[in-house]
Amino acid sequence: MSLLRGLYGGAIDIFFALSHKKLKAKYTEGNDERQGLIAPEKLAALRGRRPVWVHAVSVGEVQAAVPFIKAAREDGWEGPFVISTTTQTGRAMAERLGKDLYDFHIYYPWDKNLFVRRALDALNPVAFAAAETELWPNMLSECRDRGIPAFLINGRISDRTWARVQGGLRRPLACGAYSLFASLFLRDEEDRERLARLGVEEKKLFVMGDGKIDALLARRNEAARDKLAAELGEPERPIFIAGSTHTGEDEKVLAAFAILRGRRPEARLVIAPRHPERAAAVASLVPAEYRTAMFSGLTAGWDVLIIDRIGVLFDLYGASRSAFVGGSFADKGGQNILEPFSWGVPVQYGPHMEDFAHASRAFLAMGAASQVADEEGLARAWLAVADEGEGGREKWLALSREYFDKSRGASARTWKIIKKYL
Repeated sequence: MSLLRGLYGGAIDIFFALSHKKLKAKYTEGNDERQGLIAPEKLAALRGRRPVWVHAVSVGEVQAAVPFIKAAREDGWEGPFVISTTTQTGRAMAERLGKDLYDFHIYYPWDKNLFVRRALDALNPVAFAAAETELWPNMLSECRDRGIPAFLINGRISDRTWARVQGGLRRPLACGAYSLFASLFLRDEEDRERLARLGVEEKKLFVMGDGKIDALLARRNEAARDKLAAELGEPERPIFIAGSTHTGEDEKVLAAFAILRGRRPEARLVIAPRHPERAAAVASLVPAEYRTAMFSGLTAGWDVLIIDRIGVLFDLYGASRSAFVGGSFADKGGQNILEPFSWGVPVQYGPHMEDFAHASRAFLAMGAASQVADEEGLARAWLAVADEGEGGREKWLALSREYFDKSRGASARTWKIIKKYL
């Protein structure tokens, strides 16, 4: 393992030497912290205490990490927490969901030995916890060498990750890297089975459920949802939404909407591009026969509404009759299908839902989702929901409660084990 660690460390050093300028250009904020240099004024907030360091690369992982920190606070833990992210959007989400729960934020150091050691020297954490899929061998090896227990929280082994670790040296390398964790807290039994098959010791593997569900359910604000629904004119003119769409998907969504409108002329469409800066380009695709509006300049009488700012999609899902989730016609692994279904809204998506494969299989098995091949399939699914009318809502709400009740409390269960190490 020491030989492999040396080879990995050398490869990272070469990569960083060749890519440092590009990385600095891509990540325009926090370059000192990304090199392990943490400002003295931040460190002063620790008052000499050893923090629990929780790392969440971006928005999705933050939604798993913050409920874990919240569970610790609700359990009475008064020690410091430091949260790190890789992206600026991850930092913004951490501040939005849990700013009062942790002591301060840093940007995660690149996995170069020098940078990792600097950060660990400065923080001297009592434990390190990475959310979901983060696997950085230099950080984990250095934690092990220093006697700092490292944990994977809300861990998942996606279909894509599983495919990547098959064959040749990749399998033992992956086993060695995952084995650096003291314990791995996983979302479901399939994740546990995969890691066990890789050769990770089974005594390290714990199935806890999905910690994101705690954060997701806590975000629901029915008053805000109802206010938004009234502003948009629900239920007189039902809304069908396409959330987090990628380039190439909007045309299919509009084609499906045209079929829907042929039978349901009262229906309206909301498109929320994954990247709001695409809003104008998406609006240009809308046929002239429909009245188009931007969310930032909402006007009455619209047929198609384009969302041109962030932070509103979740409530919009709650105000809709049915939801197509993007990144699924395009080969992007799918976006978060849990968000609309947490409101009891039926979900549709295309062939690609690899990043949410477990939820997808569960939804399909219980009849809560439709996986469609094309715009015609999406139109049929939307028409089926439209034909149910208001009476179908109780059915979908009951299915939602059935699914989410099974995974509540995963963060608290994870914390209760980790705190024994502190």
